[in-house]
Order: sequence, then structure tokens, then C-alpha cells
Amino acid sequence: MKQQNIQQRDAKRPAIGSSRPVTNAGSQTSLPSLLSLQQQVGNQFVLQLMGPKPAVKRGREIYEQLEDDSEEQEEEQHMEIDEEERLQEEVQAKDVEEKIEQPIKKLKTSADISTGSEWVQLGTDEQAGNKDEVSKDVSAPVWEVKRPSFTTVAKRAAFISTSRDPSYGVTIPDYRKPELTEINGAMPHRMSYNDIRNNALKLKEGKDTASDFIRWTDRFITAGKEKIDLRKKEQISKESDGQLKQLIADMEKSQQQFITARDKFASSPTNKSEFEAFIKQANSFHANVPDVGPHFGVNNPVQENAHMHVETVSEPQPDTSAMGDAKDDKSPSQPKLTRRLSIMSSQVRRMSIGRISAFPYTSEGKLITTDGSTVSLDDLPKEDREAIEKHKKKTVNGYDPDFKFGKADGKDTGNSQDALLRK
Repeated sequence: MKQQNIQQRDAKRPAIGSSRPVTNAGSQTSLPSLLSLQQQVGNQFVLQLMGPKPAVKRGREIYEQLEDDSEEQEEEQHMEIDEEERLQEEVQAKDVEEKIEQPIKKLKTSADISTGSEWVQLGTDEQAGNKDEVSKDVSAPVWEVKRPSFTTVAKRAAFISTSRDPSYGVTIPDYRKPELTEINGAMPHRMSYNDIRNNALKLKEGKDTASDFIRWTDRFITAGKEKIDLRKKEQISKESDGQLKQLIADMEKSQQQFITARDKFASSPTNKSEFEAFIKQANSFHANVPDVGPHFGVNNPVQENAHMHVETVSEPQPDTSAMGDAKDDKSPSQPKLTRRLSIMSSQVRRMSIGRISAFPYTSEGKLITTDGSTVSLDDLPKEDREAIEKHKKKTVNGYDPDFKFGKADGKDTGNSQDALLRK
């Protein structure tokens, strides 16, 4: 029985190990062989479907998952690096911002004779020298402004005033086309544009109070009113004409525009628009730029400093003909010519120390005036001389005593220092 069982087991084994079935005689052995074949084929098919392919797929899934995880980690690392770099850049930018330049005064001046033009970055030398302290004041904006052109009323008033006074030797028939380059002309400031701007900035920066600002600008208003009153007296004493009426109207308009702009800026000193409006009106104030004078050789090199207009007036002397020996043949005394500052110049020299940058002098120590003539301080009244001497002095090397100004019969009049009677 054991041997028979062994033989049956040996007969079945090839059905599993080989693809060829072994058949014996009789139907009893054919059925197991068919089942074995089906089982074999089924097992192989299942092995092909379920065996290697799922293993490869799982391997790929594992690899792809690992690859995805690696990419995510790498991306996260890059993001962390980018974030660190961004933070470093922010810190560096903040450091740079704290050390960035403060408003330092930069001037670019081009000789635009009729109006002048200066690009300025507003600021003061004190700010430039103390950057670290000022940089922390983020509330203080940097105001950059272009020097404004003269207003129409200021130009017309200056051209009419100059044309009406024969001592200038200049006639400007059309204020719309003054042709100042033809006569080497300009409108010289008494208080310079630089000094006006810098003193206005003191109010904006809190270095001046509103009362300080009102006090020095009141000098403008006082001079302007006095000049208007003189023109009105002229209108009464002489036969009025359209030109004089226009001059008075322009002066009064300039006066009112200055007062309005001054008061608004005094009330809102941190308002840039009010600052610009004041600078525009102060730069064109009728009493501060009342006439036309020589540009190259005089106004151009002096323009950053106070520029005085000095009048020559005659003072009648007492009649001494009836005095003394009757035999003496004495003629009446000639009027004495004296020099004195004009209305606005007198107000400028009254400014407090520090409001005026400097007064301009020749290398010989004489004061340079708006008409190009020079004057010794000893020739001025005591009060004028003492007031001017309190301010800084500056020797203007660019002053040219041989300047040219105006035209007469198509020819240059030459050096105006000879015209000492100019008013």
C-alpha cells in the first residue's frame, strides 16, 4: 500500500512541474490531469498578473513618493533660504535707509537773465553735519523745489519803474518782450532768494517761531507800503497816466499776495504747498525786486548775498553869501550830495544777525550796489554803516567794474559807476 501511494504521488508531481499532462488508462486519471492543467495555467496567469507587476509598481510608487518627498524638502529648504535672504535684505535696507543722505543743500545755477533758475534740494548745513540725529526724524519731509520765476506783476512793475526813471538810461517798452539780454539786464534782489528760502525753512524746521517769521517778513510789508505811498503821492502831484496807474495796481497786487501767502505759511509751516506759495511771492515781492540792473559782472556774482541799492540825494546847504566880509564875492553854496540806502535796502540791513548770509564787497573793501557802482561805508549815514558792519562780509571776485548795461542810440552806455545820481 505504501508503494502504491508513492507511485500515485510521483504521477501527480509532473502536472505541477511540467506543462505536459501525463495520462493513464481509464477515466479516473484524466479528470485530475485536467484540473491540474487548469490550476497550472491559472497559477501562472495569476503569477504574471499579481506577481512581478505589482512589485514593480509598488517600487515605482515608493521611489516616486521618495522623490516627491525629496523635492518638497528641497523646496522647503529653498523657501527657508529665500526667507532668510529676504530678512537679511530687509535689515540691510533698513540700515541703509537710516544712513541715507539727509537733505543737503545743492545748488545748480544757470544764468537765466530774466528770471534766474536754481534747482535746490532743501536742507541746511546743520542737517548735513548731523545726519544720524536727523535721520531718525521720519516726520520731517524732504522738500525739493525749483526756484520760481518772477510773477507777471513783479516784472511789469520793475520794467515800468526802470523806464520811468531817466537816470537808468534804459527804456523797456514791452514788458512781454523785455529783451533783457540785449541790455545785460536782470532784476536784482535786495534780500537774496537764498536768504529768503533759508529763513522760511527755519520756520518749517522749528528753528524759528511764527513770531520770528512774522517779525522779519513785516520788514517786507513795511517797505512795500512805503513805496506804494510814494507812488500815490506822485500820482497826486503829477498828471496821472495809464502807466503809473498800472504800476500802482501791480505793486498793490504784489503786496496783498505776499501778505496772504505769508500768513498762510505762518499758520501751516509744515504744509509744502503753503511754503511754495510763500517762496513764490517773496521771490517776486515788488519792493525787493523793484527795478532792473546790470546782470553779468554785477548781479550774477553777487546774487547769493544781500544787494543794497544806494541812492544819491542832494541836501540844500545854508546860504552864506550874506555872511562875512561884504567885499567877499561868495556864490550860494552848492547842494551837498549824500549817499543813503533806499527804502527796501534799509529794511534788509535791519535784519537780525544770521538772517543775511553776507554783504558783497570789492577787493578794495567797497560795498557793491545793485546798479554796479561801489560805495565806501564811510560815505553812508552812521546808522546804515553800523547796521551793515554787524553782518558778514564777502569779497566778490567775480565783480567786474567795467560791466556794460543799457543802450543809448544803439551803443552801450558803459560803466554805470559814473551814474552816481541814479535813484
